[in-house]
Amino acid sequence: MRTYSETKHLPFAAQDLYEIVVDVERYYEFLPWCVASRVRERRDDGTLLADLSIGYGSLREKFTSHVTADRDTLTVATNQHSGPFRHMQSSWSLETDEQGGTRVSFEIEFEFRSVLLENLIGAVFEAAARKMISAFEARAAHLA
Repeated sequence: MRTYSETKHLPFAAQDLYEIVVDVERYYEFLPWCVASRVRERRDDGTLLADLSIGYGSLREKFTSHVTADRDTLTVATNQHSGPFRHMQSSWSLETDEQGGTRVSFEIEFEFRSVLLENLIGAVFEAAARKMISAFEARAAHLA
């Protein structure tokens, strides 16, 4: 199983960053290797099902995640609902920093079902995960 975590201070308001993280429908506009994103279902409990397609060159994989976002705690958690992973979950935590800005924590762990997929796209997915906070930082700067 591959895992990655990063914590970084960003010079943006926590609420603004939270809004970018929960705006799944726009991920394709700025996330590395995300070629399509859409919300399939918004549930009464505030959770949603979201489809993401990742690609690199001619390789494409689509998966659906169950997303739980909590505006009060500024946290977002995802778990794979269906797709190519044996296991995939991620979490975001945003905390207002006393000195201004926000402390952003991102964690992801994943394992593909297929050894072939793991060999073909596992490293690409890991590289995308390593660029995740930077992509959200660039998006926040663009929207500011």
